[in-house]
Amino acid sequence: MATEQPQTRIESYKEKYGPKVDRYKRVWSRFAQHRLGVIGLFILLMYILWAIFPSWFAPHSPEWVAYLGTEPGRMTIEQRESIPHPPAFGDPFFAPLGTTAPDGHGVMTQLVYSAKNAMYIALAAGMLSSLVGVPLGLISGYYGDTWIDESIQRLADITYGLPFLPLLIVLVAIRGVSTTNIILGIVVKSWVNNCIIIRGETLTLKERSYVESAKVAGASDTRVIFRHILPNVLPLTFVYLAQDAAGAILAEASLAYLGLSDFTAYSWGIMLQEIQGRGYVFDAWWWLLPPGLAITAIAAAFYFIGFSMEDVANPQR
Repeated sequence: MATEQPQTRIESYKEKYGPKVDRYKRVWSRFAQHRLGVIGLFILLMYILWAIFPSWFAPHSPEWVAYLGTEPGRMTIEQRESIPHPPAFGDPFFAPLGTTAPDGHGVMTQLVYSAKNAMYIALAAGMLSSLVGVPLGLISGYYGDTWIDESIQRLADITYGLPFLPLLIVLVAIRGVSTTNIILGIVVKSWVNNCIIIRGETLTLKERSYVESAKVAGASDTRVIFRHILPNVLPLTFVYLAQDAAGAILAEASLAYLGLSDFTAYSWGIMLQEIQGRGYVFDAWWWLLPPGLAITAIAAAFYFIGFSMEDVANPQR
């Protein structure tokens, strides 16, 4: 009896969760067929680890200063400025990507600690854009050619006509420079693409026979929209979520470069703004290239994952 009970419990778990495990295995198997998607996932995982455990990957703390260690008071400002800055790649202070000027902070350290801000902005802006745009697109498409559809589409037209970067600059200037306001400014503009694309797909799906059958069976509009139509537009949702996340990172970097960012946080855009403001663009390649490559890599990773997930989640496959 004692041996039969655990065996029965294991079999019940297999019966309950076995189909879900098999489905996840099939999803991963199909996703793994896309090399770019796997590369994007690897890059994104690296940045996530940087964001969660920055002290594990950064060679120094953010307060570390070359020539001074962690005690800035050991040398006067005049003495520090008399030392040539910034040291080149592979300097003797174990700053693998060199240091900044005239502060002497490690470039690699700033690069690692900036990943947290980038991931936060990308995921928050991407998810909020989808949470706003996808439901509005579903409702607009389902109630096509009604006052509900017209109201949502006119709002989308007005928002779509506003230039992206100037709108962000105005919103941030009015509400104040902070990471939260930057995210809200990005969402105000980026939900439109989600809404328009999802609306077009919903207009097609609502004419399908299974949707008509659900209506005849007495299903409510809410159930039809979110139970029968939403799963079939999820592939497009994944793609635009990835695009919104990548666009959010590029927008934040652009605002930081223009001086409209939260300078109390670490950011790759702020790194680029500092090197431009201090006149080292053509003199310190080890300071210029890392943040630019980091922005490019994380944006590409989101695009790779998004397009791979579009194929994985495609119901026709």
